[in-house]
Amino acid sequence: MGEEVGGRLRRLRAERGLTQRELAEPHYTAAYVSSVETGARTPSGDALRHFAARLGLDAGELLGVDSPRDAVRLDLDIATTALDFLAGRGSAPKMRRLARAAEQIGRTRQAGLAWLWLARNTPGDTRPRLVAAAEAALGGDIPPYRDLAVALRASVLIGWGEPHHAMHLLRTSLDASLAGHPHPVLLLTLHAFLAEGHLHLGETLPAAHHASEALRLARGSEEILAELTRNQHRLAEFYLAEGRVADAVAAVSVLHDLLHERALRPVLARCLFARAMVRRADDPEGALTDLRASRAAVPDHAVTLELADVSRELGRLDDVAALLTEAAEAIPPDSPHSASLTFQQGSLALARGDLEAAEAGFAHAIDVAALRDARGVLAASVDKAGQLLRDQGRVEEAADLLRRGLLLLGAEEDQPGR
Repeated sequence: MGEEVGGRLRRLRAERGLTQRELAEPHYTAAYVSSVETGARTPSGDALRHFAARLGLDAGELLGVDSPRDAVRLDLDIATTALDFLAGRGSAPKMRRLARAAEQIGRTRQAGLAWLWLARNTPGDTRPRLVAAAEAALGGDIPPYRDLAVALRASVLIGWGEPHHAMHLLRTSLDASLAGHPHPVLLLTLHAFLAEGHLHLGETLPAAHHASEALRLARGSEEILAELTRNQHRLAEFYLAEGRVADAVAAVSVLHDLLHERALRPVLARCLFARAMVRRADDPEGALTDLRASRAAVPDHAVTLELADVSRELGRLDDVAALLTEAAEAIPPDSPHSASLTFQQGSLALARGDLEAAEAGFAHAIDVAALRDARGVLAASVDKAGQLLRDQGRVEEAADLLRRGLLLLGAEEDQPGR
């Protein structure tokens, strides 16, 4: 037992950043703490109570006795580390230690939540393994927890080039949740990832539907959620310090919901983009609001270019110019967005009545779109350039441009005698 307590004491002391002397004082010595940590001595009851008090624990917790308070403390440690991730200073090794610690004491839900946070914040080839670890830990849990891993599994599948499999998983999980476990955060998560998946597939209308559902379930802006999270964290710590374990359990549950909703911020930004794509036809001002909010939440070249397009339609040409100047500085020439940028620049010149610049802009857009295989931009550029030439009475040039556009789009050139 001495060795088990010693290892636990060493781990807990290190996690709290205490030296052996700081843990020992004023009643014991650093040498005594060292002997306990190495298992050479078994601490007395008084020593256990002293160490536990210095660590902010019950003596029973230091002995490894499982208790509701243990679970709350572990939940709060995971939440605190998740807050660090959201602030951009996350410690993956610390979260990994918490996941392992939860597994060792049989707290599979806490282990699964810790693995989920690691998966969200670990790019590259490691991510699928972390998602699998979360799925294994949460596999026997209730759907509101178990199915949180489905969204990340879907994201992995899309990265592997299997978007239809991903969408099937998300839809199945959503149907089951609506039928039996309509937990708000889970519904928000599934709708948001379905919207992103449909966007990936170019399916604008279903993307907008799921985006609207997700945004309806969201509780507010990042600023509001951050304030709610801080208050809830303090409340849970207060209840735990007061020994009100049942209240602490309820407070921690709300805290984790808030944290998971905040983690969806990039996906919800895409939801705003998806809703704006459909909204712009009947409510351009509303689309503008969505696009601005999306861009403020997570900067994205596609959102900036869409915002410029809607602003141009509303006649806000100075705003368009500023957006396109910013985009031109940020978008590399080999980016898939470079074709849309050149088309937008031609459209701005046309809106300002500079026909020469507009013609040059659309011609450049055709070349870039052909190079980047951006067929939608290519077709739009040919159409705009052709209309511009026809309006100036340059019909033969317009016809030549149309033939060139069709060839670039893959049409076969007519051959003599065919």
